[in-house]
Amino acid sequence: MMPQIVQGLSAAAVLEVWEQGANRHPLDQALLLLRYACPEEPFEAMCEWSIGQRDAHLLALRRQTIGDRIEAYAECPACRNGLEFELSCSALLASAPTSESTWTTVQQGSRIWEVRRPTSRDLVEAISAADPAQARRTLLSRCVRGASGDVEAVAWTEANEAGLAARLGELDPLAEVLLDLRCEQCGEQWQAVFDIVTFFWNELQARSRRLLQEVDLLARTYGWTEREILRLGEQRRGLYVEMALS
Repeated sequence: MMPQIVQGLSAAAVLEVWEQGANRHPLDQALLLLRYACPEEPFEAMCEWSIGQRDAHLLALRRQTIGDRIEAYAECPACRNGLEFELSCSALLASAPTSESTWTTVQQGSRIWEVRRPTSRDLVEAISAADPAQARRTLLSRCVRGASGDVEAVAWTEANEAGLAARLGELDPLAEVLLDLRCEQCGEQWQAVFDIVTFFWNELQARSRRLLQEVDLLARTYGWTEREILRLGEQRRGLYVEMALS
């Protein structure tokens, strides 16, 4: 299912989302953004969206709120040189899965399994595990079952854990976006994870602080209320800020 985001977050909505989601876990921040992006969708239903489906909606919301182009930055793990590069929300959305089936039959080794894409509820259970290995087993125990449908029949081994985890990634490519990067200074090549939840939230946090600074300046200069200032379009508000600073 391709996301249909009609419009981006208004200036007032940006501040509301940021205020409600500050210091909360990224899983909560993602669902909070979805509630603003898809107000007609039941919250319980959004919790059952796959992580890729969730992130596709967040990419679409980001595109409508800030724009399609993503200016990103990474640091070379070898020489610490900074690398600036660009991504596109539209290009990332092109890899969103079109199938909405819940369980998919796959073969791993000599066995037939049924797997499904992880949801936010699954991640909540996984992040409470004691260590990464246990977190992976928790996730697999919820998203993988034997072909007979009997979860208890799954015999976990190191080999099938790794293989089935990889199959989950293949089913939901937007759930973990890996970028192939190369350092222009030393030639080091590595993979970096692009997490739209963290990236978009950091952008909204920076935008919120800028908006509050603009509100403070214009309120002191013209005596307008916060609501009046936030109702101004971004271009008009920016011109007033320039005049107030001149």
